[in-house]
Amino acid sequence: MNDKTSRLIIVLITVITTILLTACQNGTEEPAIKISSNSVELSSIYYGDLYNEEEVEIEQRLKDFMVGKRFIDLPMIAYGDNIEIEPLNFETGQYEVYDYIVNEKGNIISDYDIPINITSNKEGQIEFTFEESYDFESYKDYAVQGKLIHCILIRCEIDNHSFAFATLVLSGK
Repeated sequence: MNDKTSRLIIVLITVITTILLTACQNGTEEPAIKISSNSVELSSIYYGDLYNEEEVEIEQRLKDFMVGKRFIDLPMIAYGDNIEIEPLNFETGQYEVYDYIVNEKGNIISDYDIPINITSNKEGQIEFTFEESYDFESYKDYAVQGKLIHCILIRCEIDNHSFAFATLVLSGK
């Protein structure tokens, strides 16, 4: 191979590498939200636009999220507190919010697919009051040190796809 051919190969490799690196930088950013209550940011669990419709899929992601964590260390939210949800890098006007009671294995033990009423929806940000919607006595066997584990699931429509996020919190009497 002569010197001219070697230079041509190096130039081609450089051009192809540059094109590939440029293509990698143009990837789409995953949607992100901020969930907070009384100025305390709650950890959000990202589901994406796939595998977030079925109860078993939601439960599996909760279990994955809790690996190495203790349920008793989840943040405590009092009934009557407001929870704010703010999209960080997307816009949407369609939200559905669900409150599920979860056991320590990450299984949903309450009714499924009953949405919470959203009290305000302004500038893409929503707010709702964390209500005592479940009878504590019915679920006291699933309580952790007298507190129920709640999964707050947020669904929203982004570019004609249903995305889901969640957070886990404790409530109690």
